[in-house]
Amino acid sequence: MNKLLNIPEIQKSKWPSLLQETFGENLVSAFLHGNCLMEGFDALQSPWTVSLILKDNSPETIARTRDLMKQAHKENIQFCYFFSPTEIVKSLDTFPLEYLHIANKSVALCGIQPLAGFVPEQAKLRLQCERELRGILVHLRENFVNTKSGKPLQKMFASAVNEALPVLYGVYFLETGTYPENHGQVFERYPELKQENLIEAIEKIVIKVDSMEEK
Repeated sequence: MNKLLNIPEIQKSKWPSLLQETFGENLVSAFLHGNCLMEGFDALQSPWTVSLILKDNSPETIARTRDLMKQAHKENIQFCYFFSPTEIVKSLDTFPLEYLHIANKSVALCGIQPLAGFVPEQAKLRLQCERELRGILVHLRENFVNTKSGKPLQKMFASAVNEALPVLYGVYFLETGTYPENHGQVFERYPELKQENLIEAIEKIVIKVDSMEEK
């Protein structure tokens, strides 16, 4: 079996019907999401991530996926999350950033479009974005001290920017009310990310996010 290299190939493959047959009426949605839908994704180097929403996501139920793992690995598919509708409803305030991404950047393979129309509560999203960015800053300062200057430092900063980008999509949404179409829109709004002093750049964005609480 060959690796699946693009979204149309996956949609036309056996996987939509295979997932539907595996879970039957218990399947609410099976969808692609995450880094595999972001620009720069290389299907030869990284897997397509598929998550599912199941009416019943008990261990006994999701264990059915084990029978598909060998085929999935050969075709470059990795199973990620197994949600239930009830869990999603109860955790909307806990994971607003993750659900924002799924609502705006996912491709349904079978079942319904996941979280269609979802808009996170601004206060909850602001809090998660601030928390995530402060965590990135903690590790960024540590790595800055322990990384040699030159190419190693540049590589570390590039990795930190990639880590911060999903959070910055959330910050962009907080400020504009729209989900960015691509990384370019994020960099255009936060040009300081391309400057040498990445620590200072993210600190400024954190201050901006923190100030939203007062509005």
